[in-house]
Amino acid sequence: MEYLYKFYNNKEYIYSDPIRFPHEIKGDTEFIAFTSASFAYGNMKAIQDFLYKYFENAGSSISSLNTDINNSLYYRFQTKEDVAAYSKLMKKVYDKYGSIYGLFKAADAVTVENIDKAIILFRSHLDEITQGLNFLLPVPGKSASKRLYMFLRWMVRKDDVDFGFWNEFNKKSLYMPSDTHILRLACNLGIIEKNEKGKKAVIKVTDFFRDLNPEDPAKYDFSLTRLGIISGCQYSENDICEKCSHQKVCLFH
Repeated sequence: MEYLYKFYNNKEYIYSDPIRFPHEIKGDTEFIAFTSASFAYGNMKAIQDFLYKYFENAGSSISSLNTDINNSLYYRFQTKEDVAAYSKLMKKVYDKYGSIYGLFKAADAVTVENIDKAIILFRSHLDEITQGLNFLLPVPGKSASKRLYMFLRWMVRKDDVDFGFWNEFNKKSLYMPSDTHILRLACNLGIIEKNEKGKKAVIKVTDFFRDLNPEDPAKYDFSLTRLGIISGCQYSENDICEKCSHQKVCLFH
Protein backbone atom coordinates (compact mmCIF):
# COMPACT_ATOMS: atom_id res chain seq x y z
CA MET A 1 0.00 0.00 0.00
CA GLU A 2 2.80 2.43 0.88
CA TYR A 3 4.64 1.57 -2.33
CA LEU A 4 1.54 2.34 -4.42
CA TYR A 5 0.91 5.54 -2.45
CA LYS A 6 4.43 6.80 -3.15
CA PHE A 7 4.16 5.77 -6.81
CA TYR A 8 0.72 7.18 -7.73
CA ASN A 9 -0.16 9.81 -5.15
CA ASN A 10 1.23 12.85 -6.94
CA LYS A 11 -0.03 15.51 -9.33
CA GLU A 12 1.34 13.64 -12.34
CA TYR A 13 -1.74 11.39 -12.21
CA ILE A 14 -4.55 13.81 -11.36
CA TYR A 15 -5.43 14.04 -15.08
CA SER A 16 -7.25 10.71 -14.63
CA ASP A 17 -9.47 11.87 -11.77
CA PRO A 18 -12.14 14.55 -11.14
CA ILE A 19 -9.79 16.16 -8.61
CA ARG A 20 -8.03 17.65 -11.63
CA PHE A 21 -10.74 20.35 -11.86
CA PRO A 22 -10.21 22.04 -8.46
CA HIS A 23 -6.46 21.83 -9.13
CA GLU A 24 -6.67 23.31 -12.62
CA ILE A 25 -9.60 25.76 -12.58
CA LYS A 26 -9.19 29.11 -10.86
CA GLY A 27 -11.98 30.28 -8.59
CA ASP A 28 -13.53 29.09 -5.32
CA THR A 29 -11.71 25.80 -4.90
CA GLU A 30 -14.14 24.29 -2.40
CA PHE A 31 -17.11 25.01 -4.69
CA ILE A 32 -15.24 23.68 -7.74
CA ALA A 33 -14.31 20.56 -5.79
CA PHE A 34 -17.84 19.90 -4.51
CA THR A 35 -19.31 20.37 -7.98
CA SER A 36 -16.66 18.15 -9.56
CA ALA A 37 -17.25 15.40 -7.01
CA SER A 38 -21.05 15.67 -7.20
CA PHE A 39 -21.12 15.11 -10.97
CA ALA A 40 -18.32 12.50 -10.95
CA TYR A 41 -20.29 9.54 -12.24
CA GLY A 42 -20.03 7.94 -15.67
CA ASN A 43 -16.85 7.77 -17.72
CA MET A 44 -14.10 10.35 -17.30
CA LYS A 45 -14.57 11.89 -20.75
CA ALA A 46 -18.29 12.51 -20.13
CA ILE A 47 -17.55 13.95 -16.67
CA GLN A 48 -14.85 16.19 -18.09
CA ASP A 49 -16.96 17.43 -21.01
CA PHE A 50 -19.84 18.36 -18.70
CA LEU A 51 -17.75 20.02 -16.00
CA TYR A 52 -15.78 22.18 -18.40
CA LYS A 53 -19.07 23.32 -19.95
CA TYR A 54 -20.62 23.90 -16.51
CA PHE A 55 -17.78 26.08 -15.22
CA GLU A 56 -17.61 27.94 -18.52
CA ASN A 57 -21.36 28.69 -18.36
CA ALA A 58 -21.97 29.08 -14.62
CA GLY A 59 -18.54 30.33 -13.60
CA SER A 60 -16.18 29.06 -10.92
CA SER A 61 -16.66 31.79 -8.29
CA ILE A 62 -19.70 31.92 -6.02
CA SER A 63 -19.82 35.72 -6.00
CA SER A 64 -20.47 35.78 -9.76
CA LEU A 65 -22.20 32.40 -10.16
CA ASN A 66 -24.64 32.32 -13.08
CA THR A 67 -27.82 30.43 -12.17
CA ASP A 68 -29.43 31.08 -15.57
CA ILE A 69 -28.24 27.80 -17.08
CA ASN A 70 -27.78 27.25 -20.80
CA ASN A 71 -30.41 24.95 -22.37
CA SER A 72 -27.70 22.52 -23.51
CA LEU A 73 -26.27 22.13 -20.00
CA TYR A 74 -27.56 18.84 -18.66
CA TYR A 75 -25.83 15.66 -17.56
CA ARG A 76 -27.19 12.11 -17.69
CA PHE A 77 -29.71 11.97 -14.80
CA GLN A 78 -29.75 15.77 -14.30
CA THR A 79 -31.94 17.90 -16.56
CA LYS A 80 -31.06 21.53 -17.31
CA GLU A 81 -33.60 22.45 -14.61
CA ASP A 82 -31.74 20.21 -12.13
CA VAL A 83 -28.41 21.81 -13.03
CA ALA A 84 -29.93 25.28 -12.57
CA ALA A 85 -31.41 24.19 -9.22
CA TYR A 86 -27.99 22.89 -8.17
CA SER A 87 -26.40 26.28 -8.93
CA LYS A 88 -29.14 28.07 -6.97
CA LEU A 89 -28.58 25.66 -4.07
CA MET A 90 -24.86 26.48 -4.04
CA LYS A 91 -25.66 30.19 -4.03
CA LYS A 92 -28.02 29.76 -1.06
CA VAL A 93 -25.52 27.68 0.91
CA TYR A 94 -22.65 30.11 0.41
CA ASP A 95 -24.82 33.16 1.11
CA LYS A 96 -26.02 31.67 4.41
CA TYR A 97 -22.99 29.72 5.68
CA GLY A 98 -20.04 31.27 3.85
CA SER A 99 -18.85 27.89 2.62
CA ILE A 100 -19.82 24.23 2.43
CA TYR A 101 -17.56 23.72 5.44
CA GLY A 102 -19.64 26.35 7.23
CA LEU A 103 -22.78 24.32 6.52
CA PHE A 104 -21.13 21.16 7.86
CA LYS A 105 -20.12 22.96 11.05
CA ALA A 106 -23.61 24.45 11.43
CA ALA A 107 -25.00 20.90 11.17
CA ASP A 108 -22.45 19.61 13.71
CA ALA A 109 -21.19 17.28 10.99
CA VAL A 110 -17.41 17.53 11.28
CA THR A 111 -17.09 13.79 11.89
CA VAL A 112 -18.15 11.26 9.30
CA GLU A 113 -20.63 9.66 11.72
CA ASN A 114 -22.68 12.87 11.58
CA ILE A 115 -22.52 13.39 7.81
CA ASP A 116 -26.24 12.74 7.37
CA LYS A 117 -26.96 15.89 9.39
CA ALA A 118 -25.16 17.95 6.75
CA ILE A 119 -27.00 16.25 3.88
CA ILE A 120 -30.36 16.85 5.56
CA LEU A 121 -29.45 20.51 6.00
CA PHE A 122 -28.31 20.70 2.36
CA ARG A 123 -31.59 19.22 1.14
CA SER A 124 -33.63 21.61 3.28
CA HIS A 125 -32.50 24.46 1.01
CA LEU A 126 -33.89 22.85 -2.15
CA ASP A 127 -37.20 24.19 -3.41
CA GLU A 128 -38.00 20.78 -4.92
CA ILE A 129 -36.22 17.42 -4.79
CA THR A 130 -36.43 15.97 -8.28
CA GLN A 131 -35.20 12.54 -9.31
CA GLY A 132 -32.03 14.08 -10.72
CA LEU A 133 -31.29 16.09 -7.58
CA ASN A 134 -32.09 13.08 -5.41
CA PHE A 135 -29.37 11.20 -7.27
CA LEU A 136 -26.92 14.09 -7.06
CA LEU A 137 -27.17 14.46 -3.28
CA PRO A 138 -26.83 11.29 -1.18
CA VAL A 139 -29.93 9.92 0.50
CA PRO A 140 -29.32 10.08 4.29
CA GLY A 141 -28.86 6.67 5.89
CA LYS A 142 -29.13 4.72 2.64
CA SER A 143 -26.56 5.86 0.11
CA ALA A 144 -22.98 4.59 -0.14
CA SER A 145 -22.17 8.31 -0.60
CA LYS A 146 -19.13 7.51 -2.73
CA ARG A 147 -18.87 10.97 -4.29
CA LEU A 148 -19.45 12.76 -0.99
CA TYR A 149 -16.76 10.70 0.78
CA MET A 150 -14.40 11.41 -2.11
CA PHE A 151 -15.05 15.15 -1.73
CA LEU A 152 -14.43 14.89 2.02
CA ARG A 153 -11.14 13.12 1.34
CA TRP A 154 -10.11 16.01 -0.88
CA MET A 155 -11.05 18.61 1.73
CA VAL A 156 -9.80 16.88 4.89
CA ARG A 157 -6.60 15.05 3.90
CA LYS A 158 -3.49 17.02 2.96
CA ASP A 159 -0.84 15.79 0.55
CA ASP A 160 0.25 16.38 -3.05
CA VAL A 161 -3.23 15.41 -4.33
CA ASP A 162 -5.67 16.29 -1.52
CA PHE A 163 -6.16 19.90 -0.37
CA GLY A 164 -6.63 19.61 3.41
CA PHE A 165 -8.72 22.79 3.82
CA TRP A 166 -11.09 21.49 6.52
CA ASN A 167 -8.83 21.49 9.56
CA GLU A 168 -11.55 20.82 12.17
CA PHE A 169 -12.56 17.57 10.44
CA ASN A 170 -10.26 14.77 11.63
CA LYS A 171 -9.00 12.60 8.76
CA LYS A 172 -9.08 9.47 10.93
CA SER A 173 -12.89 9.62 10.91
CA LEU A 174 -13.11 9.56 7.09
CA TYR A 175 -14.80 6.70 5.25
CA MET A 176 -13.05 5.07 2.30
CA PRO A 177 -14.76 6.21 -0.93
CA SER A 178 -15.87 2.89 -2.42
CA ASP A 179 -16.07 3.05 -6.21
CA THR A 180 -16.03 0.10 -8.62
CA HIS A 181 -12.27 -0.35 -8.26
CA ILE A 182 -12.20 -0.32 -4.45
CA LEU A 183 -15.22 -2.64 -4.25
CA ARG A 184 -13.58 -5.08 -6.69
CA LEU A 185 -10.39 -5.05 -4.64
CA ALA A 186 -12.35 -5.54 -1.42
CA CYS A 187 -14.29 -8.45 -2.90
CA ASN A 188 -11.13 -10.15 -4.18
CA LEU A 189 -9.50 -9.77 -0.77
CA GLY A 190 -12.57 -11.25 0.95
CA ILE A 191 -13.43 -8.02 2.77
CA ILE A 192 -16.97 -7.95 1.31
CA GLU A 193 -19.22 -10.49 -0.38
CA LYS A 194 -19.54 -10.60 -4.17
CA ASN A 195 -21.80 -7.79 -5.45
CA GLU A 196 -22.14 -6.34 -1.95
CA LYS A 197 -22.68 -2.58 -2.11
CA GLY A 198 -24.18 0.28 -0.12
CA LYS A 199 -23.42 1.65 3.32
CA LYS A 200 -22.63 -1.73 4.90
CA ALA A 201 -19.99 -2.44 2.26
CA VAL A 202 -18.46 1.00 2.78
CA ILE A 203 -18.21 0.39 6.53
CA LYS A 204 -16.55 -3.02 5.99
CA VAL A 205 -14.06 -1.56 3.52
CA THR A 206 -13.30 1.39 5.78
CA ASP A 207 -12.82 -0.89 8.81
CA PHE A 208 -10.25 -2.87 6.81
CA PHE A 209 -8.29 0.23 5.85
CA ARG A 210 -8.68 1.69 9.34
CA ASP A 211 -6.99 -1.43 10.72
CA LEU A 212 -4.11 -0.78 8.32
CA ASN A 213 -3.89 2.92 9.09
CA PRO A 214 -6.02 4.10 12.03
CA GLU A 215 -4.90 7.72 11.64
CA ASP A 216 -5.64 7.96 7.91
CA PRO A 217 -8.01 5.25 6.60
CA ALA A 218 -8.68 7.00 3.25
CA LYS A 219 -4.99 7.48 2.48
CA TYR A 220 -4.74 4.78 -0.20
CA ASP A 221 -7.91 5.62 -2.14
CA PHE A 222 -6.31 7.64 -4.95
CA SER A 223 -3.33 5.31 -5.42
CA LEU A 224 -5.39 2.11 -5.43
CA THR A 225 -7.90 3.48 -7.93
CA ARG A 226 -5.05 4.70 -10.17
CA LEU A 227 -3.79 1.13 -10.21
CA GLY A 228 -7.08 0.12 -11.82
CA ILE A 229 -7.70 3.18 -13.98
CA ILE A 230 -4.18 3.68 -15.34
CA SER A 231 -2.63 0.20 -15.14
CA GLY A 232 -5.82 -1.78 -15.83
CA CYS A 233 -5.49 -3.85 -12.66
CA GLN A 234 -8.40 -6.18 -11.93
CA TYR A 235 -7.12 -6.78 -8.38
CA SER A 236 -6.79 -10.48 -9.17
CA GLU A 237 -4.23 -12.60 -10.99
CA ASN A 238 -4.84 -12.59 -14.76
CA ASP A 239 -3.12 -11.99 -18.13
CA ILE A 240 -2.65 -8.28 -17.44
CA CYS A 241 -0.25 -9.15 -14.63
CA GLU A 242 2.50 -10.24 -17.07
CA LYS A 243 2.96 -6.65 -18.29
CA CYS A 244 2.42 -4.93 -14.94
CA SER A 245 5.36 -3.00 -13.51
CA HIS A 246 4.11 -3.58 -9.95
CA GLN A 247 4.38 -7.38 -9.91
CA LYS A 248 6.96 -7.51 -7.13
CA VAL A 249 4.63 -5.87 -4.63
CA CYS A 250 1.34 -7.29 -5.92
CA LEU A 251 -1.25 -8.33 -3.33
CA PHE A 252 -2.64 -11.07 -5.55
CA HIS A 253 0.36 -13.29 -6.40
